[in-house]
Amino acid sequence: MMSGQAYLVISDKEWLVSLAVASWELEQGLGGLPELATGTGMLFDLGFAQTIHVTTVPMLFPLDIAFFSEDLKVTELYRNVEPGYLVTSTQPARYFIEVNAEDLTGIEPGNQVSLEILPFQDGTVEPAWESAMSTFMGFTLLGIFTVGMVKNLFPGASDNSELESTAYAGERKTLFYSKCAFCTTTDHQCEICEKVSPRDYHLISWFGAPVPDYSFAIESETKERKIDDVLKRLKEGVDSIQQSDNFRNFLLTMSKFHNYSIGNLILIMLQKPEATRVAGFSTWKDLYRWVKKGEKGIAILAPCMPPKGSKPEATEAGTHEEDEEKQEKDTEIRPVYFKVVYVFDVSQTEGKPLPEYEVPSLTGEANEELFAQVLRLSKVEGLEVSFESRPQQDPDIKGYYTGKTIWVRPEESRAQQLKTLLHEMAHYFSENVFRIPRSDAETIAESVAFTIGAHFGFDTGTRSFPYVAIWSKDKKVLEANLAAIRKVSEKMFNGLEQVAKTPVGVA
Repeated sequence: MMSGQAYLVISDKEWLVSLAVASWELEQGLGGLPELATGTGMLFDLGFAQTIHVTTVPMLFPLDIAFFSEDLKVTELYRNVEPGYLVTSTQPARYFIEVNAEDLTGIEPGNQVSLEILPFQDGTVEPAWESAMSTFMGFTLLGIFTVGMVKNLFPGASDNSELESTAYAGERKTLFYSKCAFCTTTDHQCEICEKVSPRDYHLISWFGAPVPDYSFAIESETKERKIDDVLKRLKEGVDSIQQSDNFRNFLLTMSKFHNYSIGNLILIMLQKPEATRVAGFSTWKDLYRWVKKGEKGIAILAPCMPPKGSKPEATEAGTHEEDEEKQEKDTEIRPVYFKVVYVFDVSQTEGKPLPEYEVPSLTGEANEELFAQVLRLSKVEGLEVSFESRPQQDPDIKGYYTGKTIWVRPEESRAQQLKTLLHEMAHYFSENVFRIPRSDAETIAESVAFTIGAHFGFDTGTRSFPYVAIWSKDKKVLEANLAAIRKVSEKMFNGLEQVAKTPVGVA
């Protein structure tokens, strides 16, 4: 028996909902229910406004989910959420409702919710909803009983069968295992997916971007879950970024692996900060290189996406999303299953030399090729770069960005001019393209300039980042700013790559 029932009305739509208030009700939710009767759903009351994590892992059908404020107004909507995802509210909410997919069509953020609590009934006629829940609970208890019997009959069995993979010079040994429903496999690769524990849900957001498409090695499982160890390492890495030296190392790692998620960048930085090029076991074999005997892989996380269904749509109050903004908001709906995978740095391999790939050493000397590419990128973006002498300008100001103009002081050294140019271009992308507030754009621009310069072997001279201590007071702010640095850097990397491929003189 749930805590009660209520009629819930939004706009011209109404539902008969069961109330989830007790801890077991909030945890159980609609999980495992084979279907939801038309016009019914469940309303969850968390007791006070907070950031809410909703998992659809135990669901058997797609849902529409809406979050409500304490005064019962819709704050945000997530439509057609398939089983296997984690949905996180982007602003504090007290309530949320789960109903059948498409039920919230026409409902918008800001709509007022009307709620009428129904009295408990003593009648002998059991409502269809209660009958369905009773049946479901019966199956759940039967399932728990069955699992217990299996474990008693086969004491050596575990939730994840063991897989062993050992890297030698061109040799792998693999044990068979039962496939996880969230895994996709290839002929040369096995994958084990593990569910993130609720206590670590807050860490999932650090993996907002997919891992590059490499072929990974999966090492043997131990009695302890490997994902717990990796997430613990990530948490320690996030905490350590507030130190200036560690933040600089993080930016150096980003300059080499800018297509990785922030979480995996931190994991690579912690385990092998000197890495210059990483790939999975099979990818190195395809390049005619082999992992040296005894080398330890770099553990990172790759998401296990639910096997079917379209990506859910997210709608939030007062927004008209552009493509990139919508992509950012979609990251509030994330997979809950991940697999621990292993990559190896080129220094851990041997074999055929790589085709003309070299990571330049950091120097303070201006990179003329980079200088020319940044000037061409500024032209593509419609910016005017001026090197006009302005003796009346404060000599401590090396340059600035405003509107569609970048000014660089011509009396400075070539290296200082390049640093200023990178910094002001980063300002342009931060403020004009991504609409980042000026208060954050200054420090983000400095970090982006360092990252872009380091990628091309140019040291902008930034040796300390004391402002990171301010960010780290709030992990959400730290995460948002690191994500902004990655986003702006990626935009500039792509722009510079494009102009490098375009013949000089071609618009």
